[in-house]
Amino acid sequence: MPFSRKNDSAYKRSNAICRIDFQGTRSIRKITLNLLKAEEADIRESLGQLLLDELSKLYKISPPVLKVLDAPQKHSKKDGKLTRKIFGTYKSGNIEITNRTAIRKKMVASKTFLDTLIHEFMHHFDFFVLKLTRSLHTSGFYSRLNEIKNGITL
Repeated sequence: MPFSRKNDSAYKRSNAICRIDFQGTRSIRKITLNLLKAEEADIRESLGQLLLDELSKLYKISPPVLKVLDAPQKHSKKDGKLTRKIFGTYKSGNIEITNRTAIRKKMVASKTFLDTLIHEFMHHFDFFVLKLTRSLHTSGFYSRLNEIKNGITL
């Protein structure tokens, strides 16, 4: 039987959970501010890991491990035009983010880096806090993600 989002319990459950009552701490806001100022891969990795540690501590889960690659984003082109790029990935408790843009190979914008980090953390959250069997990009997923993004901004 083909995959049907309407009948998939993980999809329905993820979509139904829109609020997680996130309250950003002073420590989280401070780390975020420093992360937004950073550009180098190693500094982003250190600060990003600190942020993941703090977010995970709030939910009493083990933090994912962050790896920031000083490499361009994996991407696809069609007829010489960019059609797809990968900002980051989450797999089995590991987050990987590339620090350079796909084509120009410039540093990824700070806000884009932070958004990607939180997005990948949300997948970790889905598995370890919500105990979902899959972490899907539902409207509930994006509501939870936005709650964290809004809660950490200064």
